[in-house]
Amino acid sequence: MKRFNKKEIMDIIFISTSIVIITMLHYSIIPDRWDIHDFHRRLFYIPIIISSFKFRLKGGLFTSIIVSILYGTPLIFPEILSLEKINMSILNHFLEIIMFVFIGTVTGFLVEADFKKKKILEIQIRKLTDLENFTQNILDSITNVLIAVDKDLKIQLINKEGRKLLDLDETCIGKGLDILFVEYDKIEKILKDVLTFDKKMNIVTKCNSKDKTNIYVKLFAYPLHNILNKIEGVVIVLEDISEIRKLENQVRRAEKLSAIGQLASGIAHEIRNPLGIIKTISQTVIKDIEDTEIKEGLEIIVHEVDRANMVIKGLLDFAKPNVNQIKIQSIDKLIKEVIMLTKKYAQQHGVKIIYTSKVDIEILIDSEKIKQAFINVIFNSVQAMPEGGCLNISLNIKDDWVKVSFEDNGTGIQRNELEKIFEPFYTTKDTGTGLGLAITHRIIDEHDGYIEVSSKPGTGTIFDVFLPIKGINSN
Repeated sequence: MKRFNKKEIMDIIFISTSIVIITMLHYSIIPDRWDIHDFHRRLFYIPIIISSFKFRLKGGLFTSIIVSILYGTPLIFPEILSLEKINMSILNHFLEIIMFVFIGTVTGFLVEADFKKKKILEIQIRKLTDLENFTQNILDSITNVLIAVDKDLKIQLINKEGRKLLDLDETCIGKGLDILFVEYDKIEKILKDVLTFDKKMNIVTKCNSKDKTNIYVKLFAYPLHNILNKIEGVVIVLEDISEIRKLENQVRRAEKLSAIGQLASGIAHEIRNPLGIIKTISQTVIKDIEDTEIKEGLEIIVHEVDRANMVIKGLLDFAKPNVNQIKIQSIDKLIKEVIMLTKKYAQQHGVKIIYTSKVDIEILIDSEKIKQAFINVIFNSVQAMPEGGCLNISLNIKDDWVKVSFEDNGTGIQRNELEKIFEPFYTTKDTGTGLGLAITHRIIDEHDGYIEVSSKPGTGTIFDVFLPIKGINSN
């Protein structure tokens, strides 16, 4: 048995009350006053119609039957029982009862039909909504960026990954692709070719990310067809290859540095021997000669030979970092020792070193070489702050890596120079060999680690050094 809800119960009470009131009025008037009865019988249509709208065919039919019984009882049945001749008045009452049932049935049927159509429509809408949600869930589950644009290259759809990676919200719908791509003119031409020639295309390009830096993506463009197989837009799939490019650059840099290191090692050995001879002869001649000018010239030669030897030593250190004093070492303790060694140098240049550590862990490293690498980074950061500043050093654990960050507020590094800073002899300073960061990179690489650098000119630079917690690969 169906249970009525609160609203339906209130409707039933209202309809029943209406029928009772109209019936009481109907019974309270003497039969001879047909004009008043004629008014009252029209009032019966109100609960019939209301019941039809509220409870459809069942409600209209049931209410019309109840009304017919209540209406006919005081007027028709007494005359029939008295066996009086049926006159036109009684016939009219019969026709009125038929109209009650007819109105209730027809109105209820029409409302029932409309209700069924609405139900079917609701089911279809629900199916479409479920399908739309299902499709959107599929799109949002895709790890690549997916964008759909119309013929005017206006954004019509973008999935969750796209909104996240490109820092967009729903307001981007209807806007052009120029808000996404750095090389928009080039992308626009490609997409128009897709629309015109109905072909697929792909290209590597750059997008604006949420942190306002450029990210490299591989763009795939596909023509979007409608059910008539006519092109109505383009589907764009973006694959973030920034990490892949970063790894490729690291591998390329490591291979390049390895080749340079081998070359430098051979050259350094060949140069060191004649330099040693030049220095020895010059020192011998200085002792035997009395001419002041010649002696000063020879002293300059000895000094320059010593400077050349320092460069050669740096080349040898770069070529063979000699990571062989491997032992378990507290990284926190090592950083504190490095700060102790460099603190005086930093103070002389007006730089304050601040160290924060939330963790401490012991890892397998060559402590002396890691110290050398960290000192090189600190010296580089201090020299980037000629007017003084602050160098923040922090120690954290990220997944299976120990992360040591060096953040300065110095002059920063230009974007086109970032990929060159680890190359031997590359330097933007007036003095120095340009081997410090190259040696640092080689040492960290020998420890199976890597370095990430981010910088903004005029703001500062961050060196993030990652060392594996498991230690150096035994192979």
